[in-house]
Amino acid sequence: MSIRFAAGVVAAALLCACSAPKQTTTSTASASPSIGAVPSTASAASASSASAAGGPPNAPVALAGQPGGIPLDAAQRAELDATVAKAAPGERVRLRYALATGDDRKVHLVVYDGEGLGTSGRHKGRPHEYVVFKVLNATNGEHYDPQQNSIVPPIPPPPQRESPVTK
Repeated sequence: MSIRFAAGVVAAALLCACSAPKQTTTSTASASPSIGAVPSTASAASASSASAAGGPPNAPVALAGQPGGIPLDAAQRAELDATVAKAAPGERVRLRYALATGDDRKVHLVVYDGEGLGTSGRHKGRPHEYVVFKVLNATNGEHYDPQQNSIVPPIPPPPQRESPVTK
């Protein structure tokens, strides 16, 4: 009986040790936003440095070019300004921007209507909510996932229903 008890204690200790949270190092934390990407431009380097420094994955458009905003190069800043100019005046205060990775593993500028939500894109009191936002500067209907800081391919329309059954 004591051997069974000892085996149970050892198994419980092993399970507890395996389920303990792992500590991440700075090299894995800085590599996570751009897994597989080769940062060849200044924008990719600034995106990874903002993530490594604990900077926000996205920011309000009003903070562009200011402390607390995500650093952009001249071409990205021009694209941001052009997208904001196309938006309706009432919508401009809710616009946010980010440097996110796409399917091609490259970093792209994303401008989206944050709908007044925070950095995570969730409503208060709904910790398990999962929201994606339409990218305003995309030409093919892409969406932005603020929780993963990535670009989601276009969401296809629901399948067409067959005509109703007649008797």
